[in-house]
Amino acid sequence: MRFHALQTNPKWERISENRSAIRSALDTQRPAPGDLVVLPELCETGFTMRAELAAAPDSTEWMGQLAKDHGIFLQAGIARRVEGGTANTATVFAPTGEEIGCYRKVFLFTPGGEHRAYSPGNGPVVIDCAGVRIAPMICYDLRFPELFRHALMSGAEVFTFSACWPSARLHQKRAMLIARALENQAAIVASNRTGSEPTIVYSGGSVILDHVGNELASVKAESDTMTSADIDIAGLRAFRASFPVASDIRRSLLGL
Repeated sequence: MRFHALQTNPKWERISENRSAIRSALDTQRPAPGDLVVLPELCETGFTMRAELAAAPDSTEWMGQLAKDHGIFLQAGIARRVEGGTANTATVFAPTGEEIGCYRKVFLFTPGGEHRAYSPGNGPVVIDCAGVRIAPMICYDLRFPELFRHALMSGAEVFTFSACWPSARLHQKRAMLIARALENQAAIVASNRTGSEPTIVYSGGSVILDHVGNELASVKAESDTMTSADIDIAGLRAFRASFPVASDIRRSLLGL
């Protein structure tokens, strides 16, 4: 399995146009069957607080078909209707098109009013993708390392990160991604959007890191493109076995 972070430039609240751009990018980049591709947060609309618009009723069907058409594992940052409201999710599809996991963003971006538009999740989700255990995360979650710790204790090996992270704080995102990789001995596949919204500018910076924080691949340009890398999962597991930091975690401090 090869890992890919696809960064796109969602046009503000234009679902059909953004879907066409995602499909065109995958048709051009052509990930191999069985690979895993991570899309940005709310990739169909941009970071809109009009949750009722963002939660298109056919999003899971469309994304599942896209995964099936390319024979890939696909993590899509999409809004979904849930009991009591709408959730900002990272939903994962198998190469068959089947939905195999849905993570609801736990930490909503209160400075932007996200907590008034979306309903939060309760904790991490760990998903088996062809024997690799991934834990999807979304944007503002990155500032809360306890969430990553809980995912680690549930067996996560790769954090798959979908974001709408603004240019003004891009250096902070990179520093925290490296920290999350190091402290959890986990690889990270981080996809961030490009372009702009009515009040925010983005510049991508999608990156793939290994379990000791080394950069495996990244996007330097502010363009709609994909960055790709092989992740040495066997090496990650061997490193954890030889340097078992997780065994010294005080589970009581995590409420476990």
